[in-house]
Amino acid sequence: MTTLLEGRAALITGAGRGIGAAIATRLATEGARVAVNDLDEEAATATVDHIRSAGGQGIVVPGDIADADKAREIVAVAAEGLAGLDILVNNAGLVYRLPFREFTEQHWDRVLSVNLKAPFVLSQAAVDHLAAGGHGAIINICSVAVIGFFRQIAYDASKGGLLSLTRSLAVELGREGIRANAIAPGFIDTDIGQTGDLDRIGQKTVATLPLARMGQPDDIAGAAAWLASDQAGYVTGQVMFVDGGWVRN
Repeated sequence: MTTLLEGRAALITGAGRGIGAAIATRLATEGARVAVNDLDEEAATATVDHIRSAGGQGIVVPGDIADADKAREIVAVAAEGLAGLDILVNNAGLVYRLPFREFTEQHWDRVLSVNLKAPFVLSQAAVDHLAAGGHGAIINICSVAVIGFFRQIAYDASKGGLLSLTRSLAVELGREGIRANAIAPGFIDTDIGQTGDLDRIGQKTVATLPLARMGQPDDIAGAAAWLASDQAGYVTGQVMFVDGGWVRN
């Protein structure tokens, strides 16, 4: 255990597996008390069990963040269970990969509810808690998909919106001591990313990257821990591409 985030309290959504679980584990390793949210309560519990087995502190706060009332409840339960809230990581995400002509309003609404509306609702519910400690941090997990990908129109739009939300939050909340930043992962080795055509396309893309490898959830977790810490105390309104050099600004 290290002390980069000693005394801080963090809520991470979609943390039952993959990137979210890695972020929750890393923040706990750095000394934070963590609240692990996931739609799958068993998966969230497994993450917390892993954290506790390593000597960390964690609680489970399950629920569907697409339900605005439930999202607000999740923040309230997390803040009460952790005796405060300093860090919010909006990680949970959803993607449907379909041709544009087959995409329905139901698909669109569900993706936008999880990927964009929920981070807004959660951030708004958390803002007073984040401001109270004087060093609040919001970290939104975006995507390289902001550049536009094939057959995932709602996902791409939602992540572009999430990036804009991040910048607006940074401007509006900075005077309250709250920083807001985004992380844009590239191809990351998770169970979500390794299916069908995406796997084949991903492997071809990886071969062209400057770092020539698939990213790991821990790569994202390390970036999140830094952004949440005082080491990034003068960083806000930024997007960090953690993508092996794929998107080169």
